[in-house]
Amino acid sequence: MRARLRSFSQKQFVRDAVMLQIATLVQGATYFLTSVLTKHYLGLEDLGRWVTSRELFMFAYFFVSMGVINATVSRYAACVGRQDREGAVQTLAAMVKVGGGCSLIVLLLGFTLGPWAGERFYNSREVGVFAAFLCVSGLFEVVRGVTVAVLQGTRQMREYSRLDVITNGLRVGIVWLALALGFGIPGVVGAFLVHMLAASWISRGFYRRAQAGPPKLAPPPLREVLAAVPGAPVGHIFGTGYLLALNKAMNTLVPRIGMLLIPAGAAATMAAQAEANRANGAYSIGHVLAWGLGLALTGVAGTLLPALGLKMGTQDIPFEKLGGYLRRISLVTGTLMAAATLLSVGPVWLVVQYAYGADATEAFTYFCWLASGNLVIGFTVVVEAFYIYSGKLRAALPWNFLMAAVAFAGIVLAKQHFGPIGVAAAAGTCRALALFHLVYIWVYFRRVRSRARAGVAPELPPDGRPQA
Repeated sequence: MRARLRSFSQKQFVRDAVMLQIATLVQGATYFLTSVLTKHYLGLEDLGRWVTSRELFMFAYFFVSMGVINATVSRYAACVGRQDREGAVQTLAAMVKVGGGCSLIVLLLGFTLGPWAGERFYNSREVGVFAAFLCVSGLFEVVRGVTVAVLQGTRQMREYSRLDVITNGLRVGIVWLALALGFGIPGVVGAFLVHMLAASWISRGFYRRAQAGPPKLAPPPLREVLAAVPGAPVGHIFGTGYLLALNKAMNTLVPRIGMLLIPAGAAATMAAQAEANRANGAYSIGHVLAWGLGLALTGVAGTLLPALGLKMGTQDIPFEKLGGYLRRISLVTGTLMAAATLLSVGPVWLVVQYAYGADATEAFTYFCWLASGNLVIGFTVVVEAFYIYSGKLRAALPWNFLMAAVAFAGIVLAKQHFGPIGVAAAAGTCRALALFHLVYIWVYFRRVRSRARAGVAPELPPDGRPQA
């Protein structure tokens, strides 16, 4: 048994996952500290207003920038595996082109529509103005995104983890300083922008460090990437990113949509709006705690994408065996996630009581409903990697639209009939719809194995990846 454990721990996939897991624990701790600080300095009502501004920005950025980083990671990893330097340059250049263009679109939308949306839906023009200023951060995200793609794409997880820990720790310090100086919500917005600018500058240093590393893994100089931007084809990055965004919507957007719906339309009186903002603040606390549990999947998910990319690039994994590889990962991560969720209930109750205060006790109820989605979502950690490497992203598109529509309708109806608690219950339980993807993957690999037993070679799409 000891020998098996030692052999298991020596696998690069396991080492990478553990390294990312350490970084995500730190990341989760920093978000928790930021949540506690903002609640205590701003109060529950202003916390709710800040959360609304942040989510307006986040949703705009998500729908416009989409899954560009993950799409880049998978393609860049495959290029490195094939030692295709020109392909690597073009991939990074395409990311800069798409990321920069999307950031400008978000910025334009933020300042033209943000103030109107704040006044129209939340009885506060300030909420929309704050969201507009947050949109500036998208421009800083491009450099950090390129560095993340390079480090994850070449499985330099130690360096990526160091970058993540440093930038997240810096965020806590900057936010605490802004709050302690009494700048309120504008101070938090400013701290967010300063943090993103600093993270961009720090990321540039990590990119240069990667260039000094092993030649096979060294990224091209940034000036070469920037020079290739005008002519870089963006179809694959843009298309894959768009499809990835839709696939991630169930896990990423469904739990967060409540932070936009709860305070919306409650402006009949100022007292009603204030109560809705306080409920939104409590909901955001429940979301932070439930999302922190979900970070347990990041080490596996963040390692799986580049690991498969390198394997596909070097073609050292038979495609008919990929199903078993994904199934084992799904069962392990799903079981661990479900167990962690159930064991967390008691400690989270204590955290809400003693870290956030008696006025935030409702956050525990929100947490329980939102975390219920973690009981099943852990099993779907392999979905994104499967759709990328099987070339089946488009096949999932109609189902993702349908599931997103069902989830959104369920959350809206739950709010109308049961208020904020209904939103949390619907957001948590609707995440179980993502299990459909596991059924699809199981059927897909049954077909692949049948063809392999019959001696029929799998069909290959233009890029050379097997496709059933």
